[in-house]
Amino acid sequence: MVTLLKLSQAAVLALALAAGASAAQDRPGESPHRWLVQANASHAASDSDETAWLNSGLGKTRYDKSDPRLALDRLLIEYRGTIRPTLFTHLAIDYQNDGAADFDMTEGYLEWRPVPRSANRHRFRFGGFYPRLSLENIAPGWETPFSLSSSAINSWISEEVKLLGAEWSLQRNLGGPGSPHAAGLFASLFYGNDPSGTLLAWKGWGIHDRQTRWREQLPLPPLPQLADGTRLRDKQAPWAEPFKEIDHQPGYVLGAEWRYAQRAFLQIMHYDNRADPESTSSGQYGWATDFNHVAFQFSLPWKLGLMAQWMRGRTMMGGIVNGLRVVDNEFEASYVMLTRLQNRHRITVRYDDFSVTENDFLPLDNNRESGHALALAYMFEYSPNMHYGIEWLTIDSERPARAYLGVTTGIDDTVVQAQIRLRFNTRSE
Repeated sequence: MVTLLKLSQAAVLALALAAGASAAQDRPGESPHRWLVQANASHAASDSDETAWLNSGLGKTRYDKSDPRLALDRLLIEYRGTIRPTLFTHLAIDYQNDGAADFDMTEGYLEWRPVPRSANRHRFRFGGFYPRLSLENIAPGWETPFSLSSSAINSWISEEVKLLGAEWSLQRNLGGPGSPHAAGLFASLFYGNDPSGTLLAWKGWGIHDRQTRWREQLPLPPLPQLADGTRLRDKQAPWAEPFKEIDHQPGYVLGAEWRYAQRAFLQIMHYDNRADPESTSSGQYGWATDFNHVAFQFSLPWKLGLMAQWMRGRTMMGGIVNGLRVVDNEFEASYVMLTRLQNRHRITVRYDDFSVTENDFLPLDNNRESGHALALAYMFEYSPNMHYGIEWLTIDSERPARAYLGVTTGIDDTVVQAQIRLRFNTRSE
């Protein structure tokens, strides 16, 4: 029997494609249809001997010395269309040179913006989408215009957190006419995402620019607790599928926002996938994962922008043994970023801090981790269709589980990456 998640994913993709076709047929002279095709080509050099996580290792970045230095990182196709004056559709699919070598969807949803009948402005999204927490990933295809890599927080979101369901949001201006203050609320109810926490526990935090697609299977490192014949391996495939539905219990997101004109923004959010940590299905465990999140953005003098995000949560899997879950980890990460845009030139510096604290005592399953990272990036918009970027990224991390693979537990990674983004936009009205 096809699982609920697979049916839902197929329905989302079909709905988004049908919406685009309907808009083209029903309102050919009125509805704007915007297509974007983008190709990202990179030249990256890493000084680490550690195997990258996409090559079944514990590396923190997307690359290691075995990867080609020059590669087509991503081919993105994004469609945005208007079905009715208040109903819109968005679909993003891509091809990436690592992982599953085919096209797959990263986001696909319908958005309804009803005509306001009061000071409250409501929006609804239905389909598959990222939670609304990233301050960085605001460019087409959920990319960041500030750097080549995303922070540890948003790299993990791109790996393991995506919602398949419905989202409601409300925005309201505070005070009288012309007041710079605005407040908002949002809530989501979603299925899937039950294995979220698998990669964070057994691979750890990462810093990169890669996004997991809906049907992807991501490799797990060859850790001893996942070896053939072990207790965990009996029900865990050697890969993670973070967007599967396992226990048929919906998860939720709740959040609130405050904005002061274009100068300040504050968001608080809570996520809980409500997964049963003792559930299993098709080679995946359910991981009970929840976290709190705070984001802050502020405009400074001299055209400087300051942004910061903080996340703290917990993820658990398995039954209770001697009063403890088989795997029980607390995680925390934060970053602060300064960025300056001058004409078409942008310079960004970002500092990350991340950790995992272990609360269980499963033998040969030490998931503790601590680390920090520094990224310096320069981005240049040569033209609307051509963007250049170069980034220097260094990560210093300590992870005891590296000893299982015969690697030094403390490793400094440095990656220098240059990238060109070619964009081709079309729009019909």
